[in-house]
Amino acid sequence: MILEAKNLPQYMEIKNLESISKKDGSSIGYEDLIGTWKFNSVWKKGSEEIDNISSSILQVLSAKLELKKNNSQNNIVDYKIINSVSFGILSIVFCGQASLKGSRPLLPFFFENVLINIGNFNLVKKPLKKPEEKQMPFFSLIAIGKEKNWMCARGRGGGLAIWIKS
Repeated sequence: MILEAKNLPQYMEIKNLESISKKDGSSIGYEDLIGTWKFNSVWKKGSEEIDNISSSILQVLSAKLELKKNNSQNNIVDYKIINSVSFGILSIVFCGQASLKGSRPLLPFFFENVLINIGNFNLVKKPLKKPEEKQMPFFSLIAIGKEKNWMCARGRGGGLAIWIKS
C-alpha cells in the first residue's frame, strides 16, 4: 500500500495529536507496533516545516524501523528492534531491544550490535555498549493511523518523525 502525503497528518494535526496523547495517552498497543516501518518525514525540534534535506536523505537510504516480538522470559512488554539504512546492496543495520512503557507510551531502546552488510554478506559486526537508563534513546509515541498504516513519534532530541508501515 502506498500512502500519499495528503493522507498523512500534517504538522498542526500532529501537534494536536501530541496534546491529546500527553493528556489521555495515545492508546498505541504492543501489537500495533509489530512490523516494518519505512521512514517518511522528519521535523527538527522547534520547526513547523518538514526538514526536506534530512527527510530526502533518509528516504533515499531506505531508512527502516522494524519491531519484532521478543521471546523474553520476563513480563516486560518488549521487542527486538532493527534500525537500518541501505544504499544499493550496502546496508548498515543496528540491532537491539526496545520496550513499551506507560500510556502515552514511550518506546525506550538500545542497540546491542551494528552490522555492515553487502547483500547477504556480513562485513562487520560490532557490539555496542548499552547506555545507562537515563541516557537511553526513546520515541514518545504520539499516534498511529486508524488503518495502522502510519505512525508518528517524537524522539529524545525533540524531532518529530512519521513512518509508514510496509
